[in-house]
Order: sequence, then structure tokens, then C-alpha cells
Amino acid sequence: MLNFNLLVLGCSAVFAMTAGMPSMAGSSEKKEDKTAAAGEALPEMFLDGIPEVWLQGDPVKKWDKDKVYIFEFWATWCGPCLAAMPHMEHLHQVLKENPNLQIIGVNVMDRKSPENLKEFLKNRPTPLTYTMAVDVDGKRTKAKWLDPLEVNGIPHVFAIKNGKLIWRGHPLKLSEEMLTAMLKPDFSVASLPVETADARDKENKIFLQTRQMVNQLVQKNGRQGAAPLLKQIQESNQFSQDRLIYLKTIPFNVLLQQGKYDEAQLVLNDLTEEYSDNYRVQINVAGSLLQADTMPSDKLDAALVERCLRRCIEISKKGNKEASLPWRMMAELREKQGKRKEALEYMEKAITLSSLGKAWAKLQEQTGDKETLQSLLDRATEGIRPQPPRKMQEIEAVQEDSFYTPLLKKQTWFSHPGLAGLPAGKTVFIDFWRAFSKDGKLVGDIPANTLDIVLKKYGLLDHPNVKVLVLSVRPLNKEQVKECLERPGMWSPYPVGVPSDDSVMDLFNSLKLQYFPSSAAIRDGVVVWAGEIKRMPSWVADLAARDTLDKDKLTEELAKRQAYDQELEGVYKKSFELRKQKKYEDYIKLLEENAERFSDNPSFSSTVAEMRAGQAVKEKDYRKAVDILDKMLSRFPQEDALASYMLKVYRSSDEMQENSYDASRRALQIMRDANTRGDGGYNAACYQVMMEMAMEKKDYVQAKEDALKAFHELPLVHQYAAMKKKQKEA
Repeated sequence: MLNFNLLVLGCSAVFAMTAGMPSMAGSSEKKEDKTAAAGEALPEMFLDGIPEVWLQGDPVKKWDKDKVYIFEFWATWCGPCLAAMPHMEHLHQVLKENPNLQIIGVNVMDRKSPENLKEFLKNRPTPLTYTMAVDVDGKRTKAKWLDPLEVNGIPHVFAIKNGKLIWRGHPLKLSEEMLTAMLKPDFSVASLPVETADARDKENKIFLQTRQMVNQLVQKNGRQGAAPLLKQIQESNQFSQDRLIYLKTIPFNVLLQQGKYDEAQLVLNDLTEEYSDNYRVQINVAGSLLQADTMPSDKLDAALVERCLRRCIEISKKGNKEASLPWRMMAELREKQGKRKEALEYMEKAITLSSLGKAWAKLQEQTGDKETLQSLLDRATEGIRPQPPRKMQEIEAVQEDSFYTPLLKKQTWFSHPGLAGLPAGKTVFIDFWRAFSKDGKLVGDIPANTLDIVLKKYGLLDHPNVKVLVLSVRPLNKEQVKECLERPGMWSPYPVGVPSDDSVMDLFNSLKLQYFPSSAAIRDGVVVWAGEIKRMPSWVADLAARDTLDKDKLTEELAKRQAYDQELEGVYKKSFELRKQKKYEDYIKLLEENAERFSDNPSFSSTVAEMRAGQAVKEKDYRKAVDILDKMLSRFPQEDALASYMLKVYRSSDEMQENSYDASRRALQIMRDANTRGDGGYNAACYQVMMEMAMEKKDYVQAKEDALKAFHELPLVHQYAAMKKKQKEA
């Protein structure tokens, strides 16, 4: 079976499955942690829910007296599950010597074979050594445990003692303190800490106050000034390990700002020695030092960076997987040191160890291909050229009015002396910019980055009829904004406005915007469209490119669109009510009655297509189901989220896979073409999955073509090409 974890990163299903469709999308757990109130009320956990297939560790056959079993439910496609695994590994390492505790990860709601799951676990960046099992086909754990207890989302944890469920909740809520309490002979459910919203708010408030205290102590007395407080915090076990580590890095950030580089690096050195076996600490310290752009290169403790990276390599090898990231960072270190030959060698090593490099090695093994990595990289880097620098956008005449002129005059402008109105005779896109202060610096989205990607897709980037303004949604420190926009990668060719009040946020809310990055398109003072940038419809781009517009006709057209949207919203509301009431026949009838009326709406059309495909699946007509969904995608090729969702449907069962090879490839191509992330890694992942699909079909010619495209998009390869270019120029 194909490894699809590459697609899970950022690819989410956005439409609910209709009646009859196989459920595939997991949801993050929204329920409160649940602890039974009294012993007699504890749910009994029968042995028939224990999985039969074990991947590593000692299988559980029965409930040993007074032993605590922690079952963590996860899937390969579940990002939050994977993010929680290092925490579970930490708990296992801390308490693994206690014979009365066993942590078991149970793969559920997945389609991978046990063999592929073993490979998946072996390739995790953080080695996982606790017990692992798999609920094959959901016939035991899901059917006997999860469904009866209404567990609809993962990750989720069950704690079982003496055959009773004593706690359930999100794995990140499970602490050493809680496990220690569960292990006590006189344990009672009432002794477990019960987290409430008020308790969370209180803890967050205390954490913020503690962070401020640490910051102030370091500001006043340097590294040693905060040492007693940090020691006290650690001994109190008041905060999670992640929060404790964060507090211990505050002195580094403060001292770095003060220009005390040697003392700042001593902070990180102490941290790496204390957490010598923690991969995340080691890699984060190395990254913090390599990316500390305010630190002079001759002050960088290169030996500390190298020690961290070597330690990461050792840790990953212990888990039977040598990670790519430490080698990439080692290459960056060598480049900083002027050792360009070594930098290239390390970068080649990083590419070899990447998931794509390993997929290529597997393809070579299957085909007997002897092409060297160097030859492949030479072909992949052919045509890679650095993007020419953007020019500052020019703004000529502006048109003053009673709304936008007062709004724009409240802005402090960067990259422009100031604006008293919107550019006249143009379609103006306002990019709503979100940024916030962290450790004395401004961090956030690159101004108008997503908007640029979408405009480029429609051929509107730097178009003479299109102008862009960037407006921060909240007041910001002006000096921090100036420093931020001068930082590499944050520069914008557009005027950036920072308000003195909440006027921009008021505009954002009045446009009923909910997500970032969002934008509003305005023509002659009329809001043509406002929404999530990556969802911008093609008609907005067509309108923006026009030289002239009839304002009366535009207003009339927008009024029709508004009426259409209101009618559609009414149908959606009614459909949700019918689903909630489980009146599926009425729900299907409602969709069919309105299918033609809203056939040009991607969201509604996809819902209809899913419903029809679900009916085909119930009838086991998988070819028909694929054809329905593929036709919908061909009508709306710009909808990458739909393509991602459909791909999951196509790969949901062996029967669907057998009928969906070509449709799956088209969905992946749509996802790649519609990518608004500005992230070549996402594009490379799409091509890599195509490559692996072709390998499954033994279409090796196609697989090689896909592999070359994937390498051409891979950021590692672009970084390698830039390094090689510098070496030639030196």
C-alpha cells in the first residue's frame, strides 16, 4: 500500500461525508477530558477490544492486577497524532522501569498494512520505542471500544486499570503527575486532576507571568539572574516539559538582543547538556544559532552547533533511521564557515536521506537503474534560476472618498510616503496582514505572499490594472515593523500600512472575513469580492484585468451574486438540519432539487457529487463513484482542497484504488498547480506520491518522470543548486 503521510501535511477534508460514503476523515478531539466520578460508574473495558496485531513491544493479553495500561489511538494521516507521539515517548522513557505501567500506541482508522506501519514507525524523525499495535479493519478496538464510547476523533487516550476506564482525553493532557497518581495503590479517580476551561486560563496566566519574570531577571542580572527561579520552576513540576524548555530559552533571546553573544550561547549549551537525548532540543538549538541573524558570524559557536547536529544524527540512527534535517543544517554551517565543498557533500547526503531520496533509491532497486545521484541532481537543477528581484509597486493618482481616505490616513506607511485614497481606475486588492511581537521581534506572514501567488496564477502579478495595499489588522510597534520588513524574505514591493486604532480590524469584520490570509478586491470604491485568498474565484481575476468597468452594471451584477449567495446559504442551513435529524432521504432530495440551480458553485456541486458517489459506493459500483468525483474535479480544477479530499476518497479502499489511478494522478496535479503555500516541498510531495503510485502499477517510465519533477521542486535541491552556483562563482 502507498505511503500517503506526505499529503497529510496541510491537506484537510473540508466537506462532510454524505450518507453512505465511507468515513475517512478524522477530527481533532473536541471533548473535555473525561474522568469517571465514582468507582461503580467506571466503564468496563472488555478484552475483546484489545488489538490482535502487534508491531513492537509486548502484546497485552489480559489485565494484570493494579497495572495501568495507556492506549493511545493514532493514524498515519493524523497530523495532531504524529505531533503528540514525542510526548508519549517522553512519558515512556521516564516511567519505563515501572512494571505496572505500559504505554501502547494503537493505529486505528487507517488503511496501511502492518508491514507498511512498521516501515512508517521506523522512519519517524523521533524514535518511538513504546509498544505499538494495529486495529486491523477496525473490527476490535474501534468496534468494541471507540464506537461504544463515542470516540469520533483522534488522537485520543484511554487509561485502563483493573479492567476499568479511569481516564480519557487528548494525549498531550497526560502528564507524569497523572500517571504517578494512577500507579498508586490507594489510587482513586477523584485524585486525578480534572482540567476545566478556568483551570487552563489560570495556568496560561501563570505561565505568562512567569515568562515575564524570567525575562525581567535576565534583563537585570544576566543568565545567573534567572537561574534560581528556573530551578524552582523545574522542581515544582508546575509546567509541562515543553513549557519548561521554552522558559529556559528566554535568557538566550534576551542576551542575544543585548549583544552578549558568548553568555547567550552558554544558555543553549547548558540546555543541550541537560537534554542530551532529546532530538527536538538539539535540533532547535542548532537552528536557533544558525538563524540568529543579529549575531555576527565570527561570534557563532560553530562547535556547539556541530555537537547538536552530530547528536541528532546519533539519536536518529538509534531509531533505525538517519534523518535528513541534521545533514542539511550541517551543510548550512559549513557554508557559513566558507567550506563550500563540504557543504555540497553534506547537502547531497541530506537529499539522499530525504523521503524523496529514499523513494528514488527504491525505484532504482526495482528497475536496476544505475543513474548516480549527481547525474540526477544535474538534470533536476537544470533550468533552476533565482527569481529576479521584484520592483517597488508604483502608485499614481488616487481617488479620495469619505470612507477609504479617513481609513488610510490613520495608517503609518512603510515603503510609501502615504496614501490619501485608493489608486484611481484600478482594481485594488487589500491584503490583511497578521503579525505579532515575539521575543522583541515582529513575526508573522510575509506581506501579500499568498496574494502574489494567486495573482501570478491568474497572470495578474504586476499587472498595470491591479494594485495592492497591505494593511496590518492591528496596531504594531513601528520600529519592529521597520526591522521586520527589512529582514530577508519579509520585504514587500507594496505599501504597508499600520493603523493607530482598530479601524482595519473593523473593516476586516465588516467584510465577514474569518480566516487568514484574506483579501478584499475593490473597484471604484465598490467591494467586488472579499474572502480567503486561495479561494478567490476566477471571475474576480477576469474583472480585475479589465481596463474599464461600468459601475452601474457592476453594482447590478454584485447584487445578483449577493442574492444567489443568500439563497445558497438557506439551502445549506436546511441541509445541515436534515442531516442533524438523520433525515437522509429528505437530505438527498434537497440536494438533487437544487443541483442544477447551484451547479456553478464548487462547494455545493462537490457536496452533490459526494452524495451521488456515496450511493454508488453503497451499490459497490466503484467505477461510477470515481467517474462522478473525477468529473466534478475537472469542472473545478482550481479547488485544491477538493482535490485533496477526493484523493483521500479515491484511496479509501482497495476497490476504489483499483478504479482511480488516473483520477488520483489528476487530483494530485490539481493540488500541485493550485498550491498557494509558496512551498516547493508541497509540490515535491505531490509528485512523489504520483511516483509511488506509478511504482505500484509498475509503470517505471512514468515513475522516473514523476521523480525528476519532484526533485526539481524539492527545496533541498534548490538550496543545493544555490550552493553549487556560489562555489562556481568563488
